[in-house]
Amino acid sequence: MDDLPTMPDLKAELRKRFLQERRSLPDSRRAVLDRQVCAHLLHFFQSQDGSAVAAFRGFRGEPDLRPLLGVLHEAGRRVYLPVVEGEAMRFRRWTPESVLTRNRFGINEPLAGQACPAEELDWVLVPLVAFSPAGSRLGMGGGYYDRAFAFRLRQPLSASPKLVGVAYSLQQVDSLPVHSWDVPLDAVVTDQGLCSFRGRMQGFA
Repeated sequence: MDDLPTMPDLKAELRKRFLQERRSLPDSRRAVLDRQVCAHLLHFFQSQDGSAVAAFRGFRGEPDLRPLLGVLHEAGRRVYLPVVEGEAMRFRRWTPESVLTRNRFGINEPLAGQACPAEELDWVLVPLVAFSPAGSRLGMGGGYYDRAFAFRLRQPLSASPKLVGVAYSLQQVDSLPVHSWDVPLDAVVTDQGLCSFRGRMQGFA
């Protein structure tokens, strides 16, 4: 009898599948979806408090949030971008004047700027490869977000920061294999709108 696939094997296969689906989007369709994602995120933030927002610069087909970053900055939010330091991920202040440099993965990050501890963020926009209706997230496999926000596993569901996945609706899957160290999402925003997970957005519209 063939051996059953291991959890890493299952994750790798799902990652390959959804990365391919995301890459296959035509540029014209991707541009439409990006505008829809940013519009839903903007609508979401218009009804939310909290000034410290961590976002990301799209990479390898992830949604392009650049228009949103500028709007959040103009609205008085403090915007931060992830910076990779060894096996850790920190968050550094971003403004429209920030100089960006590519890290070893080819992802743009601020060359300088005020740092913000992960525990002091209010909102974190999280990139992902796939997500489930239960709030599970499949990332690129490096574990950076899970390590940076491991403390959320020990907190009440209503605690901050809130982790909001950002994706295209085609990245939703019925279920995902989950390790004990995988940090769940509080919500996901896609081109179709906001999907919040029961109990995890307590106190938020």
